[in-house]
Amino acid sequence: MKTNTAYEMHWAWPCAALIMLLVCACSDKGEIENRIPYDPAKPVEVNRIAPDSGGVNTQMIIYGSNFGYDTSLIRVYINGHPARVIGSNGNALYVLVPSKAGTGDVKVIIGGDAAPKETVAPKGFKYIYLPSVSTLAGFTDKDGKTAIVDGPIAKAQFEEPYWLTFDKEKNIYLIEESRALRMIDAAKTQVTTKFRNGNGLGRPRTLSFNPTFDTMYITNDQWDWTGLSTAVATKADNFSRWTSLIYSQTTNGGAAQPQTGDYFFNAYSTGAIFKWDRVAKVSKELFRIGDVNWEFNIQFAPSGEFAYIVVVNQHYILKSRYNRETGQLETPVHFVGGRRSSGHMDGVGTDARFNTPHQGAFDENDNFYVCDVFNHVIRKITPEGVVSTFAGRPGKYGYSDGALRDAQFDRPMGIIYDRETGTFYVADQKNRRIRIISTE
Repeated sequence: MKTNTAYEMHWAWPCAALIMLLVCACSDKGEIENRIPYDPAKPVEVNRIAPDSGGVNTQMIIYGSNFGYDTSLIRVYINGHPARVIGSNGNALYVLVPSKAGTGDVKVIIGGDAAPKETVAPKGFKYIYLPSVSTLAGFTDKDGKTAIVDGPIAKAQFEEPYWLTFDKEKNIYLIEESRALRMIDAAKTQVTTKFRNGNGLGRPRTLSFNPTFDTMYITNDQWDWTGLSTAVATKADNFSRWTSLIYSQTTNGGAAQPQTGDYFFNAYSTGAIFKWDRVAKVSKELFRIGDVNWEFNIQFAPSGEFAYIVVVNQHYILKSRYNRETGQLETPVHFVGGRRSSGHMDGVGTDARFNTPHQGAFDENDNFYVCDVFNHVIRKITPEGVVSTFAGRPGKYGYSDGALRDAQFDRPMGIIYDRETGTFYVADQKNRRIRIISTE
């Protein structure tokens, strides 16, 4: 059962206001004419804010007058911290509360560099540090059914969200398992489908951007040695189509090194890790991990100094150092989890137990938060190999928002982390939703 919390309500209540504010994005002439432009000859006023308390990413509406509708001329600060301005209709601003804003005044500045007008809300904003799980998008009908539905985020639906990644602008790209590549825009207002699977790309498994974010690598689990192994989509095509890159490896995991762009991928039938030579257009086998015919993936730390090799079906994680002199991943060591031994146990190193670990995400301190699929939780792994349960109820699947260890997931598969806001996004597959974990 879904629980309602005050924090969650901060996400739910402004939906109608959000639709009103986004009217400026519509193409209807009458709606555009209803927008109120900024008048430099008149004062800028703020009457009230709602809500007046909340945590990171709380959706705030600032009511007043003479804001204008050009968001490039609008700046909002909460306790001196810049807030993201999503939209304005002239009399109301829609903003997102920034991470770690603290408690203080809400200041609105309108106008360019020359003679801007500044005003402060009559009541300040109280920042609440409240780690919690909430829901960003997705829902099912009364029979538990859903579909792939694009559109405003409150109406969008998902079938089986699987793997997530950010682009440079913080748009979220996600794989719908065996179905499609989809995108949630950076403002978290719209969901679109980039392309549907087919024509050789039938089972995409992982996504990884190159360092300049103009090329996306998409691994494809094609089951044999003759099909498509890795495809690429490019910014030039708005990531709306793919082209083949690598054939003839049974691949279900790949990643680009975040600084050099070196691309590595696996062959699950042999347990091999390959490096792709971008000049010669050939692959070179580097090593084998010792487990064959099982899914595993490669995930680089943001520093690029090492990568974790997550052996999904054998329930453990390896660590491989990246050698910058050779440009290669080195033979890995067994880092955490019991090889071929599933379960749920917090602990250190190989004493810990997972049940189908999948995608993970790194925070600012190289802690790794990995989806532990059939334990229905998110686990935290420190750089020293200490494993703990971060969010969810071990072994108890379901759907509920709330405090970290009260919330429930149903086969969480994908996770990414936004350092700017201290927020995780989780592909909660069998709940057909994208969940949010606020760490503050």
